[in-house]
Amino acid sequence: MAWKQVSRSNAFDIKAKKGQPIVGTYTGSQEITTKIGAQTIYEFEDEAGEKFGIYGFTNLNRSMENVKVGELVRITYNGTERVQTKYGMKDVHQVTVEVSEDGAAGS
Repeated sequence: MAWKQVSRSNAFDIKAKKGQPIVGTYTGSQEITTKIGAQTIYEFEDEAGEKFGIYGFTNLNRSMENVKVGELVRITYNGTERVQTKYGMKDVHQVTVEVSEDGAAGS
């Protein structure tokens, strides 16, 4: 019998890839606990079948609430924008989340 080690998806911080669209089929999310608290990792699979994850942040989390498992998604980190928050003017991370109009991946 052969065994294969199970590991977390290859997660990365999209904020290091400003302006570079990341495309993949959304496969779900998982919650992890870090030294600063709860963190969501959004999991995807690219067209080559490689799995990867993207660490969540406020604007990404809000957008991903509208994405269904199985949808083909393009995510682009746009940098920060100074906006009014409940804590005053803050630099807030901005992201564009798009889903394919053709429906699910492979449709």
